[in-house]
Amino acid sequence: MSKEIEKLKREIQSLKDKNENLELKLKIAKLWMIRQIKESVKKISKSKISRLTWDSKKNFTRDNLEDIITNKIRNYFWDYILMNINSSIIDNLVSAEIAYYQLKQNPNFDGFSVVSSYHKAIDGIIEQIITKWYRKFALKQKHLSLRKNDLIEKSLNSVVHKKYILSIWRLYWILIAIKENKELYDFWKVFKQFLDKYIDLKKIFLDDEFLKIFREIMNSEILWKKRHSWIISFVETRKARKLIVWNLKDKNSFIFKLLKYFDMEY
Repeated sequence: MSKEIEKLKREIQSLKDKNENLELKLKIAKLWMIRQIKESVKKISKSKISRLTWDSKKNFTRDNLEDIITNKIRNYFWDYILMNINSSIIDNLVSAEIAYYQLKQNPNFDGFSVVSSYHKAIDGIIEQIITKWYRKFALKQKHLSLRKNDLIEKSLNSVVHKKYILSIWRLYWILIAIKENKELYDFWKVFKQFLDKYIDLKKIFLDDEFLKIFREIMNSEILWKKRHSWIISFVETRKARKLIVWNLKDKNSFIFKLLKYFDMEY
């Protein structure tokens, strides 16, 4: 009996040693990834700044904006969230911050480039965490076809069968319909079933606070009507930035709440 106990002790110790070794490797890998994220964000910032006019570039160098933007984005979104998102999303977040800095220097300029970059970042996030998974989920459903002449139903059909993006305003009305238990057509129903399966996403998207911010963005018309008019004032841009990233300070922003899904997944 004592021999068996000793053998078991040795096996337990062996497992502990292996576990410590794995934890060390994981720690090293994590530190390496964090360094890569920092270098990636800094590289994007440097690349974007290099394309500016000489006067703007001089201001960025003087104010050390390259490091400031890099650190702001990393501190706000956390490295392990940035590890999981597509580089194009980071690219657009950096672009938005650079354009916003320029706009603050010249408030009479149009805020289109700022809002457009945020919009592209949001589209990228929606595609990565929702659309591509909904598309896969829907394609597994038998006999799913377009049977209603409804704008959003037709849009969802194109998302599934033609790989179209799911626009932010269509996503909003889909979520409102689900939240308010309205009548749902076939593709809408499948979207609800998709959220029922991915419960962490559902918690985010049907959260009252999230939908409140979403509603404010939609009511501002900043990401659709005003963006397409190519005339966005500094005040409107500043308000949009606050709702979308809350000035990269408060976590109660639209994009952070979306990317919080990666925090749950981590």
